[in-house]
Amino acid sequence: MNDAGPPPDGNSDLETIRRDIDGVDASLLQLFAQRLQLADKLVKAKAPQAGLPLRPGREVAMLRKLVSTAPAPLEREVVIELWRAVMTAALRRQRIIDVVVGGGRGDPTRLFDIARRHFGARTRIKDVGDAQAALQKVTENPETMVAVTAWPAAPSVGAWWPALSERRFGNLHLIAGLPLLGAGTDEPEAAVFAASPNEEAGGDVSLLLAFDPHHRLQRALNEHGLVGKEVARAEPRVLVRIEGFLAIDDQRAAALTQSGLDSVRVLGSYARI
Repeated sequence: MNDAGPPPDGNSDLETIRRDIDGVDASLLQLFAQRLQLADKLVKAKAPQAGLPLRPGREVAMLRKLVSTAPAPLEREVVIELWRAVMTAALRRQRIIDVVVGGGRGDPTRLFDIARRHFGARTRIKDVGDAQAALQKVTENPETMVAVTAWPAAPSVGAWWPALSERRFGNLHLIAGLPLLGAGTDEPEAAVFAASPNEEAGGDVSLLLAFDPHHRLQRALNEHGLVGKEVARAEPRVLVRIEGFLAIDDQRAAALTQSGLDSVRVLGSYARI
C-alpha cells in the first residue's frame, strides 16, 4: 500500500513550469528551423549577386528594430547574440566564410574574441599577426574571406592604416565596426574589411583616406558639405571620420580633390546599435 499521497503543491508547480519550459523550447526549435527555411527561400528568390553574401547595413537595421521592440526581461546583448547566431547559421547555408584577424598588439586575444562573438563559434578564425597580413589574405580570397583588424585609428596598435592607400588593397572596403553594440561611443574596437562594399543602415559613419600635404582638410570638408574630422595623420596621409553614409563613388568625396586634397578614397562605412 502506497501511503505517499499526492506531491506537495510546490512540487506540482515546479513540474508544471518545467513542462511549460520544455514546450517553449520545442516551439523555439521549430521557429528557428522555419526562420532558416525562409532565409533559404529568400536567397532562391533573389537574383544571383556577385561578391560575398554579407549585408552588414541590413543586419544593423534589423537588429536595431529587434532591440527596440524586445520585451522584458530580454537585454540588448542577449537579443544581439541570439540573432547573430541565427544570421550566421543562415549565412553558412549560402557560403562558408573564413575570418582572418590581425593587428591586436595590446591584447590579441581580445580581437579574436570580438571576431568570434560576431561571426560565431563554427566560423574558422585565424590570427595572422598584423593587420596588413590579414588584409592581404582577403585580397587573395575575396569570395570566401573577411578580415577583422584593430580599429585603424586606435593609438595603441601603431599606424598601420596608411597601407590602405596601397593599390593592392584597393578592392577592400570597411563594412562594419565591432562590437555592434556601442553607438554613441568614440570608436569601435575592431574593423571588418571585405571585398564587397557596405550599404546604408542609418546613423552611419564613414572613413576616408586622403593625401593632405598642405593641411587643407577641414576647409575642403566645409566647402563640399561634409561633416567630419581628422582622426589620424601620417604625413602626408590623413584618416578622416565623416558623419553619414558615403558610397564608394560618392561625388562629394571625389570633389575634395578640387580643394587641395589628393588621392581621396572612401574606405567604407559602419553603423552600430
